[in-house]
Amino acid sequence: MAQTRSAVHASERRLRMNKNGGKLFKTLAVGFGILAASTVANGGPSDIAPAVGYAELVKPFIERHCLACHGAKTAKAGYRIDLLGTDFSAASVAEQWKEVLDRVNAGEMPPGDRPRPDTKQTVAFATWVNARLREVDLVAKNTGGRIPMRRLNRDEYANTVRDLLKLDELVVRPLTEELPADGLAEGFDRLGVALFFDQTQIERSLAVAAKLAERAIVTEPPKINRLVNRFDIQRLKPAPEQVPVFPGFKHTIPRGAKNRIVHPNHIEHIQGSPTYRREYEGWGVVAHFAISKVVTQDGYYRVRINAKVDNRGRTVPNEFKLQYAMNSPIQVEEDVTLNSSGVTEAVLFLRGPVNGEVKGPQVFDMLWNHTEKAVITEPNYKKVFSNWTRLRGLLERAATRRAPKVEVDALKKERSVVEKQLNAWTGVANIYNPKMDLDKLPRLLLESIEIEGPIQQEWPPASHKALFFAGDERRDDAYVREMFARFLPRAYRRSVTKEEIDSVVSVVKNAQNTSNLSFHDAMRVGLQRVLCAPGFLFLEEPTGKQTKPRPLNDYELASRMSYFLWSTMPDDELLALAAAGKLHQPATVTAQVRRLLADPKSDQFVKNFAGQWLSVRDYGSIKPAAEYRDYDPPLERASQQEPFAFFAEVLNENLPITSFIDSKFLVINDRLARHYGIAGVKGTKFRRVAIGPEHHRGGVLGMAGLMTYLADGTRTLPMRRGSWVLRELLNDPPNNPPPNAGEIQPNTSGKSLTIRQRLELHRRDSVCASCHAKLDPYGLALENYDAIGAWRERFNGEGFRGRNGPVLNVSGAFPDGRKFATLEEYKAGLMSKKDKFARALSTKMLTYALGRPVGYTDHRLIDSLVGSLKRNDYRIQSLIHGIVASEPFASK
Repeated sequence: MAQTRSAVHASERRLRMNKNGGKLFKTLAVGFGILAASTVANGGPSDIAPAVGYAELVKPFIERHCLACHGAKTAKAGYRIDLLGTDFSAASVAEQWKEVLDRVNAGEMPPGDRPRPDTKQTVAFATWVNARLREVDLVAKNTGGRIPMRRLNRDEYANTVRDLLKLDELVVRPLTEELPADGLAEGFDRLGVALFFDQTQIERSLAVAAKLAERAIVTEPPKINRLVNRFDIQRLKPAPEQVPVFPGFKHTIPRGAKNRIVHPNHIEHIQGSPTYRREYEGWGVVAHFAISKVVTQDGYYRVRINAKVDNRGRTVPNEFKLQYAMNSPIQVEEDVTLNSSGVTEAVLFLRGPVNGEVKGPQVFDMLWNHTEKAVITEPNYKKVFSNWTRLRGLLERAATRRAPKVEVDALKKERSVVEKQLNAWTGVANIYNPKMDLDKLPRLLLESIEIEGPIQQEWPPASHKALFFAGDERRDDAYVREMFARFLPRAYRRSVTKEEIDSVVSVVKNAQNTSNLSFHDAMRVGLQRVLCAPGFLFLEEPTGKQTKPRPLNDYELASRMSYFLWSTMPDDELLALAAAGKLHQPATVTAQVRRLLADPKSDQFVKNFAGQWLSVRDYGSIKPAAEYRDYDPPLERASQQEPFAFFAEVLNENLPITSFIDSKFLVINDRLARHYGIAGVKGTKFRRVAIGPEHHRGGVLGMAGLMTYLADGTRTLPMRRGSWVLRELLNDPPNNPPPNAGEIQPNTSGKSLTIRQRLELHRRDSVCASCHAKLDPYGLALENYDAIGAWRERFNGEGFRGRNGPVLNVSGAFPDGRKFATLEEYKAGLMSKKDKFARALSTKMLTYALGRPVGYTDHRLIDSLVGSLKRNDYRIQSLIHGIVASEPFASK
């Protein structure tokens, strides 16, 4: 953090120009090429012999009993069995055959109104499918590794660098954002099949590693910038006594009451300036100034506020809201309580320019929780003022739509009357609120605001000492070897060989001798080499000529556990247990899982697993229309935090997973409580709140963020909501719509149909009906939640307002025939399928844990995980313990 931008740029130039940097790139590229080839070679099952018996046993069965519903002409539910291949090793083929077999065995296929197949034919069909399923299972178990090697994704990379180099996460994150985005597979960014590593990834990894090395290894403290804003009190002129009666008018009137008074050494604020934003009701701006000359790079900056408050009987604590670069990607906002000593301090991490560019306005604002409406516009003057503003707007809109002349003339005539009233006004513009006692209004006495930084918490920083364990005095080759002998086992998360240490030491020596770099610059090149090494960047490294699955060694198991639950490298305790060979003891593994879950780092499991399973990363991508006036930034932010807070509550308290379907509590703050109509919740902190049936909430369905995401900003989308429920809660995604299926269109002019009515029209098309019969009930049941997740009894949006909309009908039926008429009955129906939900969540979490798709070959493990959940009252930690204790998790 101590390095300047010029130092970072100089490092990049050195790496591009010196011979060592070129060799480093070539070496890494060759190494990664070999690894990529290894990944492909060992990535999955080998080819399976041609499907013997298909033409004689299976094809006739399908033609006689399946093609009438699922052939080229009909394709009910969008599914064509004639396109189902016979290579069971291909993606999803085994799973599809297993589903067909299950439906045949259950008597669902062919349907009841069709002739039943002969028993011998059914047995022959089932025997053939089962044999193929067993074959692909056997092949998968006896070929090159169940879990393919993969690189760290961006979150894992950032967390690992943070913990390895003891760098601040806020310093690391902006740098790692320069890495290419991660691919997704099965809904997660942890699967090897989607985490590609090409030349672009190599080049970006080298560049990011160079910047990290500059941040970690420092030679001098940063230059401290300082700004003291005394608001030019000595030169500040009092506010003019006369103001225009309206902007642009020549006529002036007395200002009247003032919201601030300038004194020789301070400014006395009675009321701050308005923010004109509803979320800041009760707050007023008391400072606003640029700080670009101070914030010249990313880092921590100290804000010192020299101010006191003359409370005059006020008992509410005085708060400041400190803001930087608001409404931008780098915005910062923090609340601090005024210190009665007169000096209030806060330390903020602020983002500065990167390569000469900054991603937001470098402006600092300070708000005070002032007395709202202490100074108000004189009521009679306000009426005339507001009337003039209204007429000006009407005339502007009339001109835009080319209104008839008679209409425009009438507006102008009315405006001339109001103009005369304004010019005749001689009273004051502002008055002190007559409902308040002026002498009892608190006064903020603000002297100055100081900002300085970037500040260093310690020197030398922990990142520097992570390598230079004995200080900077020694610079001999032996010291270089000692440093990397200590550092590499943590970086590679295993024991290392002498050759691996020699390789890095030679990079440092070569940088000194060939490229004439200083000792510290050469060490930065060595650190860059480590951060780009396969041992650091990759998990599940190749096993040489090993072609069959084998148990993980203790170091590999330590990494798999820590990256599953922490998204970062193993800590010292895990590595010590691995070094002692104790991690394969079941009692030790169980104890470590408990410890990892209890550690604050497990919030990364919440963020990365729940964030992707519950689609939280996409919340905020849908912007509601202006008619949803209750939607504001605090609601959006709270909606994005709610699923994390809820999942963390379920995880930390080891609650049943059925809480995700329905619960008698929420984890919310004041803004969400207001949105949900729940009284008695105050403050921005999230906390567990008990709810009753009258609140119509509980579980994840009904969370404002999710319901907003599953809408289009104007109207609800039952198909999208139903698809999400089927895919994420039941692991039963609907088929893709057939070509030219069309969309459910918004209401056209003169129409006032509800979404349900439009869906009914859409389903008249036989091509669409079969898919919607399964999909629509799951989404229409959630119609009581509008496009921002607010509860409603009547249809709103799309022009429907207040109580004008039709009464909603959310009734439906599940595929098994169970009917429901209300949201509560719908949730009860979902709860009756808790074993299916347990299977779905087990599949999702196992996919996340293993970093590969879960398929037919894992069905016994899924059965075991569901069984364990049932025996443990469906408590979530039993699922996590079951996954970690499983054979696939402990094998490669």
